[in-house]
Amino acid sequence: MEVFTIVIATVAVLATLISTIIQKKLTDVDLVKSLKSEIKKINKEMKESKQDTNKINELMSKSFELQKKMMGQTMKPTMVSSIIVFVAFFFVSAFFSHVFLSLPFSLPFLGNKLSWFWIFVIASVVSSLIFRKIFDLGW
Repeated sequence: MEVFTIVIATVAVLATLISTIIQKKLTDVDLVKSLKSEIKKINKEMKESKQDTNKINELMSKSFELQKKMMGQTMKPTMVSSIIVFVAFFFVSAFFSHVFLSLPFSLPFLGNKLSWFWIFVIASVVSSLIFRKIFDLGW
């Protein structure tokens, strides 16, 4: 069973690595960072000008446009990488649905056994945090 667990975790890590590389290649990281800092400045300005509704409306409109640009930058790679993750997910579910990892302790809501799903999710989340740090995608 440990071999199956390693295979599941490896597939999850590889899918996450490929997704992160796609995200790095398709996203203009500098643009996203500048948009995020601009939105932060606008939000600060909005807090400072509580009384002036015209200015707040203008700032909200500008913030909305910047958020739309930022979403456009981040949605392209998300669509492509989600296909890869879904393929990996269905591969693992088709071949390893019987795999459970016994833990020496009990987790809240999960108990002392992790199914293939939780192995996949935990490996994906942990590797995603690491890869995003390595590839400087922590905007």
